[in-house]
Amino acid sequence: MYVFLKRNAPVFYMLVAMIVLYAPWMGRGYVNFEYASSMAARGLSDSRFADQLDVYFGIQANPLGYSFVLALIYKIFGYHDWFWLAKFPSLCGALMILVSGWVMTRVRWHDRRSLFYFWSSLIILHPMVIAYGTSATADVLPVGLLMLSLTIAFKSADHQIFFKFLAALLFGFAIIVKYNSAYFGLAFIYLAIVGRTQAKKSMAQIYRHISIFVIVPFIFLVTYIWWQYVHFQIFVSRGFTEGKPNFLDGTNWLLTIGMYLTFLGLFCGPISLAFVLKGVKSIVGLAKYFVIGAGLMSVGWFVFSTRVIGEMDFGGGFPFNQLTSQLLRTCGFLLGTSLAVFLTNQFRLRNVQIKFLLLGSIPYLMLISASRPTQRYLIFMIPVVLLLLVDASSALNIKIRNFTWGVTAVGFAAVLLAGMSYLRAQGNASENMAVWMEKNGVINQSSVGLMGVHAGQHFYDLEQNEIKYDVIATSLEGEKLIKERILHREPMNVLGRITRVYVLYELPKKP
Repeated sequence: MYVFLKRNAPVFYMLVAMIVLYAPWMGRGYVNFEYASSMAARGLSDSRFADQLDVYFGIQANPLGYSFVLALIYKIFGYHDWFWLAKFPSLCGALMILVSGWVMTRVRWHDRRSLFYFWSSLIILHPMVIAYGTSATADVLPVGLLMLSLTIAFKSADHQIFFKFLAALLFGFAIIVKYNSAYFGLAFIYLAIVGRTQAKKSMAQIYRHISIFVIVPFIFLVTYIWWQYVHFQIFVSRGFTEGKPNFLDGTNWLLTIGMYLTFLGLFCGPISLAFVLKGVKSIVGLAKYFVIGAGLMSVGWFVFSTRVIGEMDFGGGFPFNQLTSQLLRTCGFLLGTSLAVFLTNQFRLRNVQIKFLLLGSIPYLMLISASRPTQRYLIFMIPVVLLLLVDASSALNIKIRNFTWGVTAVGFAAVLLAGMSYLRAQGNASENMAVWMEKNGVINQSSVGLMGVHAGQHFYDLEQNEIKYDVIATSLEGEKLIKERILHREPMNVLGRITRVYVLYELPKKP
């Protein structure tokens, strides 16, 4: 054990750091329909509560993979209404990302351990990873499963069929946790054809590996869809008809990929710009044209960025005004286009590992751009793109590298602290309000409204009486304007400042 820990000390230290940082945020109340995963898991683990699965299908488009894992936990330890327990699979997914990164780069970065510490620190501090790594949602668990499957597939030798099967099984399971995982499939096909050592492979071996990486996940997916349809009469998803991707809408695709590049640029920091400027600096005159072209595109994007498409905004935790939002999006677009240039240049390198990762992430970005733009979808790309950026950063001047990574880490930490404090305040205020309503016997006389988004589990299967009360979220100034009788209030305290107040008030009596 001592020898094992000594040889793998870097990843052990970072796993401990992740657990220590994430643990305090695990116990907050649910936000944004998180409770649906727990209700579905309870229904799967105990047939007496099977009707709770209807709640999940009513508000979620994801498959039940996350709830399967949670149901197994409930089956083993019994159902407990503990918030941290419902979020435990997500934490495991975040830990899988770190382990995968370590195994993937242990040999490549053997003499440059600082690169692994850079990469894992950015993953741990990343606002999106911690936000969903401490949530009861199907967002980080599939990324962890996908990263593990990619790592096992790449690190296993061509003759190690068992590990190929294992990678394909994990890939299949990642798909039934979140369908988007399937978009990484081209990476496995590339590996099956080329192999990690680029040694010549027989056609029989190529066909065998392609069959494993295609047929096993396909059987996994088809079996799940068939099981779901037989038991719930739902094909793929209840929102499949209106939410399915449209690969023929070119205008929407261009706008959406622009938004994805904008936020991916913000999510990965300024180092991609440093790579591009370093590359064009050596070519006379090209740097000038790049700056002019990027400037013109950014001006155009500044004008366009007044529009918010899908879920591509900064959330309620960051109440930026329109000008600030436009400037951030413009900055993100510049970084995102720089990142696209960087990834294109990386693809030219004769490195199987880099091409393997790019042939997963680039098609993924293209394909998700055909559907509704959602920030959460970018979580799949973050570990891979940051790994490529950190790997290439060893070629930069050490001062530039340390400065850009330092700025990125500090920026992530600041956003993390503000964002997670907001989520905790919102979740706890919602839960405390719902519990108060239950204890005081007014919950079945109150409109679900806002509470249905964050604490909807308390309103499930209630016999509603005459609606006498409602809950709103308002500012302190807005609370003073409420003229009706206030029964209870729950403030949202974010970093010592009350940003909003949940107010339960009596509705005016009808004349």
